[in-house]
Amino acid sequence: MDAAAGAFGPLFQIGYVTRDIRAGLAALDAMGATRLDLFEDFRDTDGNPVMIRALSHLMLGNVEVELIEPRPDWPSVYIAALPERSDQIALHHLGYRQPDVKAWEEVRERALASGLAIAMEGATPRARFAYLDTCDSVGHFTEIVFREEAAI
Repeated sequence: MDAAAGAFGPLFQIGYVTRDIRAGLAALDAMGATRLDLFEDFRDTDGNPVMIRALSHLMLGNVEVELIEPRPDWPSVYIAALPERSDQIALHHLGYRQPDVKAWEEVRERALASGLAIAMEGATPRARFAYLDTCDSVGHFTEIVFREEAAI
């Protein structure tokens, strides 16, 4: 791994949470972000709601911004970071991208060996992610991600 990239790989994403995806997008639009996508009313394959109500990816310069609106009545890794007001966004995680699944697994194993806990992880056919619990040391989660280019 490139030493300049740090222990988790290259930083590629800043993740925020919000109580209102539209208001959060307006705040990021005002900062000059370019929206890549917007998904609202997430459901599983059976049509049931899931913990994330809405999600958007944007570009701010050369950094991807992920904006997440969790369902406020569902327990999740997102709730504690929610801002007080619906027109605010709050930092949730920094995302570090891995070049392939093998690298993602190696970083995951190194994190576990160092004593970090995984707060949440998941996978799709084209992506893997894990939130490492770095909240006590740096005030936010650290996400490690492998994602094929067309995954967002």
